[in-house]
Amino acid sequence: MENEKWLVIGEDSRLKELAAMLRSPSRTVFYKRTSVWNEELNKLVLEFQPNKIVLPILPLKIEVEQLYGISQVKFYTGRLTMHWKQLLAMNKSICYLQQESFIWQNARLTAEGFIATFYGLEQKCIYGQKFTIAGFGRIAKMLASLLVKMGADVHIVARSVVQVSEAKAYGYKATNLDDRKWSIHESIFINTIPAKWITESFREHIPATLYDLASEPGCLDIDAEQLQTYVLLPSLPGKYFAHDAAKILCKAIEEEENC
Repeated sequence: MENEKWLVIGEDSRLKELAAMLRSPSRTVFYKRTSVWNEELNKLVLEFQPNKIVLPILPLKIEVEQLYGISQVKFYTGRLTMHWKQLLAMNKSICYLQQESFIWQNARLTAEGFIATFYGLEQKCIYGQKFTIAGFGRIAKMLASLLVKMGADVHIVARSVVQVSEAKAYGYKATNLDDRKWSIHESIFINTIPAKWITESFREHIPATLYDLASEPGCLDIDAEQLQTYVLLPSLPGKYFAHDAAKILCKAIEEEENC
């Protein structure tokens, strides 16, 4: 298509880099740094008239009753709330989070981002530390692999029998999450489960400091004040490796464009 108009939206630094990567002689690309779709954004869409819009990984807050100027727009989306899904029901939309190559590479950058965060906050080396990771999805697998290679002791806790069995097959100590015998007070605890599973019944198992790396952050079903430190870490690739994170997102979008 000639004279494409792309609008890239989001506060994550990778999206500013993405906008620069998407530009070409046949594309005009505008980047808008915001975390909300409001009247100002409605006005921008009406004036710019984009035919492609890239949304951030975490859904934008919606502060308007209607999204203007999007009837003929193709969307590239991250995670969407039910409200967003309803608003885009008539649009062609592609979720880049469903592309396996992007998901795994983003998980790798997330794992590296955690290590950078850990060094900054804990000021400890990885070697010899004990880590307990809740869940054994893509992020957990990438992180566990990196930590073990750096000399850490890793324990996986998960509800899925498949994930527990898989973790054991990889050589990790693994326990069912609902087994009340496990306790991790001497470990550094990392959550990767995208659900509110930490209830009062689990609180006694959780140490004072908790790192949340889940793809849909927010594992606490208790008041965060009941923990000494709750470290929510969304968008680590964009924080530490904006250019690299933008490259893998750009590749995912370009591959969809060429399909």
